Amino acid sequence: MNYKFSILTILITCNFIACDIPEYEAKYRFESEEISITGIRQFKKNKNNYEIRFDASNLLASMMFSSKFNIENNIVIPKTYDIKIKPKFLKRDQLVIFNKQEGLIQSSGQNPWQTTMMKSDAVFDPLNVQIMIRMYIKSGLNNFVLNILDMQEGGFKEYVFEIKNIEKCIVGEIEYKCRILERSREDTDRIVTYYLAEELDFMFIKIIDSSPDKTNTLELKEILSFG
Repeated sequence: MNYKFSILTILITCNFIACDIPEYEAKYRFESEEISITGIRQFKKNKNNYEIRFDASNLLASMMFSSKFNIENNIVIPKTYDIKIKPKFLKRDQLVIFNKQEGLIQSSGQNPWQTTMMKSDAVFDPLNVQIMIRMYIKSGLNNFVLNILDMQEGGFKEYVFEIKNIEKCIVGEIEYKCRILERSREDTDRIVTYYLAEELDFMFIKIIDSSPDKTNTLELKEILSFG
């Protein structure tokens, strides 16, 4: 099976109106071996400026993830990716800036590095790649390849995405029809599984990040606003 789809594919099969993703605000639960925490996840836009943000805190910890980006010709153009996590046993601060003018991607904080931005490669951060996933799925693709930033060392890694099934997903008392999308990469046992609700423009109902040594889960608990 050929998983290679060029960026041109989405331009041909999907105009901007069809690919437009609704704003939302929702309550999500993050679960890992180290922590269980509930926070607010938002997708906001102002003209061509977009942000996905997750804020969560409890008595023991706090975490913030933010991705700011533009969308040009139906392609996500990253601007910044920011992480702040406390306390000490989880502490991780990292800011990545996509410097388009100088052709560089620069990281500061826990993992400092600098890498060249290649014009021929579309690279997405761990949050804004979710917008590209939704745009591809809305355009009718069932398998594709995307490049995701390597947060530890710079550069990027190529991942294969493939629809595996269609299942019912339940949030509260509401049932949705979910596409089950799997993300994988050669030479690793890590698998990320996405549950995308058709009725919500393929909004993420659940994300399970599974590897031999750990499993992290992000799950929708309540939609506060949509559209």
